[in-house]
Parts: sequence; structure tokens; C-alpha cells
Amino acid sequence: MAHRGRVGIVATIATVALAGCASTVVLPSAVATTSPTPSPTTAPTATPTPTFTLSIPAGFQPVSLSAISENDFWVLGRSPCATVTGCPSEILHTTNGGRSFQRIPAPVTVYLTGAGPVGPPTVSDLRFANALDGWAFGNGAAFVTYDGGRHWYELNPDWTFLQIEPGANGYVYASVEVCATPSTTTGCVYSLKRSQAGTDDWANLAVPGNPPGWPSIGVHGDTIWVMYFDQSTRTAWVSGDDGHLWNRRSMPCEPDLGGLFDPVSTTVIWAFCATGMQGDAAVSANGGAFYTTHEGPGTAFGNGSFVGALSAREAFVAGPGGVEVTTNAGLSYHTLPQPPAAVWIGFTDSHVGYVISQNQTTLASQLWRTTNGGSTWTVVSLT
Repeated sequence: MAHRGRVGIVATIATVALAGCASTVVLPSAVATTSPTPSPTTAPTATPTPTFTLSIPAGFQPVSLSAISENDFWVLGRSPCATVTGCPSEILHTTNGGRSFQRIPAPVTVYLTGAGPVGPPTVSDLRFANALDGWAFGNGAAFVTYDGGRHWYELNPDWTFLQIEPGANGYVYASVEVCATPSTTTGCVYSLKRSQAGTDDWANLAVPGNPPGWPSIGVHGDTIWVMYFDQSTRTAWVSGDDGHLWNRRSMPCEPDLGGLFDPVSTTVIWAFCATGMQGDAAVSANGGAFYTTHEGPGTAFGNGSFVGALSAREAFVAGPGGVEVTTNAGLSYHTLPQPPAAVWIGFTDSHVGYVISQNQTTLASQLWRTTNGGSTWTVVSLT
């Protein structure tokens, strides 16, 4: 099954993608340079493999999801706790479409629950390229597994992985930030990188002109879209051959705000763009050469909303007002009765999709699933 980009086969909550560093800096030469710190090309020697006998914590709260098929997916979440510095991160895995889960080892990290002193590394995003190779990342920390989560290894601590997207031919793409002063995100330089799954050999992709700003990417098979967010210049490119050759494309979002892609195919791609206090969904049916943008209903589309698309005409937008659906390319929307206020949506194919909802008062979250293209949704029991 082909990968459908950020909210397709692999999917995640990626709110960091709408809040990049404000400085405008020119990227260094993008001629296949590797990590400034040598990194292993294969998994390092690991401790003996543990057996998966971990019990699922009561009250598990989902925050991110990554799927490699309709039945095989992982859920990153946290256990309830009282600390303000963060609750321990947990990962659940299912191979039967969510009918049952097992808890697998997670990197020693936390998911932030509020402001507090600096503590363990924090992660908020999860991505698997296949049954073995996966990444947990966010807020400056990034970890990789080469054995399905049995063991995790920290990636380059000087890099902040803003986005990681698996593609075709074993490639994985990343939007990376390196800041001179990480604590204040100043002196930041951004790059678009590519690696083979199963290795830690990240090389810069040679995008024409070394565009400034932080890159937001969408991936469908061997096609990669990238739009760059700086302060003024609209810059977007597409490659149809794993990032070797690039062609200029339209940019659907404002260059000083933020946005995320959701490719449906190599020709149909949706984007959700921040517009200030709210946001809009845009669609292209010609590979990104031109986008059509329509405003959402009222204030339903907050800046942190996500779009999950099925075709050039049908798409769902998950936001603080719930889940909105359009069947006419964004000309009009109507609200689904369920799920409630949502913080993420994504589809693995035209039938199976997921929503993570969140109670706006208690911040408790739930995972919802559809198997009929979004006509009906049911809560997934994470036990």
C-alpha cells in the first residue's frame, strides 16, 4: 500500500509545524552533506530484546498515531499523572485494526502536561515507515527504533526534527531545525533531509536556490512537495523522483504563518494553512501547480486544525469545533455529529481513517476510527 504523506498511511499530531522560528536565514549548500556529527549507518549494538509483557496503563491518553496498513498501527500517548513537567510517554501497538493492543517499550521521555521545570526529553509525534523502523520526536528530542520499538536510540541531539515522512523506495524525509541557541530558538537554520529507513544517514536535499525558512513537506510515494516559511517569499517545489529533480509549484499558504500538506495522490493534494487566528483548507488537482482556497464555516477552523482528504472534492477538517466535511472541494462544509472537538485527523486509504478528539475542559483525549470513508465513527478502546 502506498504511503499517503503526513496524514495518510503514516500520520501524527504535528502542531509544531505551525510554529517555526521567526528568523530568516539562508540554508547552507544542499549538496548531499551529512550530519555534522558522524552517525551510525546501522543500528548500534543493543541490549537483549525484552518480551512484550507490559500492561497497558489505565487511563491512557492518545496524542499521536502512525499506521503502515489498515490493521497495523501504533499510538503514542501518556499515562495520567499529576506532575506539571510531563507524564511518561507510552506506545501501544495493534495488528488487528484496534481490536486489541499491546504496550511496547517507549523511549524514556515525557509528554508535556503544562509549564514546569526542564525535565526528561519530550516527544509528541510518532512515525513508522514499516514494521521495524520508527521515530518518536518533538520539542528538540528525537529517537529511532530499528526493531519495532524493542529498543530506541537518540538521534543527533543538536537537531530538532520538525517533521518526518516516509516515502517510496525505502526513503524517509525530514524537516530539520538547528539553532545556535536552542533554548530561545535563535540563530536557526533549516534544511530538508533524506535518509534510508533502517539507517541514520541523513543528507541534505538539493532544492533549487537553497530556499530560506522552515520546510513543511508532503509525501506520496516517490513524490515530495515542500513549501518554505520565512517572512515574505512564497517558495514551493515538488519532486517526482525521490528528491533528485525539482519543479517550482504554487504555495497555498502565507509565507509568514504556517501550513501542512495532505497528499491524496501524485496529482491531488490538500493543504491546511494558518491565516492568523483561524485557518483555511486549500486543494490542488494538478500536482500543486494551482490551489483553490475556501474559508471554513465560522470559527471552526483554528490555526491548529488538520485536513484529512479522500479525493479532490471530499475532505475532512478536524478542529476545535469538531470535524467538518466537504464533498464539493471546500465550497461548503457540514459538521459531523461525532467525533467532538478534534486535534488531528488522518486516513490510511479511502475507507479507513482516524481522529484524535480532546475534551476542551479536561483535555482528555480519545481515538476514533472509521471504516466507511468517514460516514460513521466509533471510539477505539485502548486496552
